[in-house]
Amino acid sequence: MPSIFEALKDYLPDKAVLDQRPPFDDDLSQPLFHKVSAIGCITLHGIGGTPANIRVVADALIQKGYTVISPMIPGHGETVRAQNASTGAQWLEGIRAAYKRLKDEGCTQIYALGLSLGGILCGLLAEEEHLDGLVLICTPIKMKKYLRVARALSTIIPVVGYPESRGGKPAWGDNLYAQMYGGFSTRKLVDLGRLARKLTRNLDKIDCPTLLISAAQDDKVDPKSIEIFCTGTVNAPSVDLSEFDHSPHGCTYGPEREAVAARCAEFVAGLVDNHNAASV
Repeated sequence: MPSIFEALKDYLPDKAVLDQRPPFDDDLSQPLFHKVSAIGCITLHGIGGTPANIRVVADALIQKGYTVISPMIPGHGETVRAQNASTGAQWLEGIRAAYKRLKDEGCTQIYALGLSLGGILCGLLAEEEHLDGLVLICTPIKMKKYLRVARALSTIIPVVGYPESRGGKPAWGDNLYAQMYGGFSTRKLVDLGRLARKLTRNLDKIDCPTLLISAAQDDKVDPKSIEIFCTGTVNAPSVDLSEFDHSPHGCTYGPEREAVAARCAEFVAGLVDNHNAASV
């Protein structure tokens, strides 16, 4: 297991990334709304990312015939400076607005699926509103130790650059599903941690079937996150677990992304079928 120093050494302070807007591909990186039926799904990307990061999941749900909204988390999709100016409260308002949009569009069943920070926000939504199903993908209810150290040092090192983006290259290389910033505001780890603690305090309010997806190569989520969730979610009728052996933290845009998307769509479809059968 790498030391904290080894985990942090590639992420160097770099204020130059604050105002750089990466060359996002607007077809994938922008918010998505696709109306099909009264079955509504929210798919939400992670911190520092874009809707492209969870697009394969959105597409798999659309292919099932569901209405899908994939919003941009407030402060994202512009610059690291804009992300830094956004707050956890604004992020939470963003997913509330997506939920309201589905309700206003006449959706009678709503499912929320989120990657990383998106998973935390989906979980918080499930604590506030009844959902018909919840999918948390590589969700850092507890972050790895090096990220907790980075969070503690955020006043000293507020911005870091990703090694992949050095030399003027986009951080995602040729993988358009991985579109994100070339750097990161470590101060936003404070907001993320605050939301994670809020989620943990009220896990007993989640009352819908839940799927937890983890990645064996995840370098950001402490494995104890799953134990914390399962211990606290006492009122969820079921909690299923799926791990992908060859995936990194961003498993929805990694080498097993199609399999991850298929598992998400399968989970939602099973709940939809059970709901429809019970209504007959």
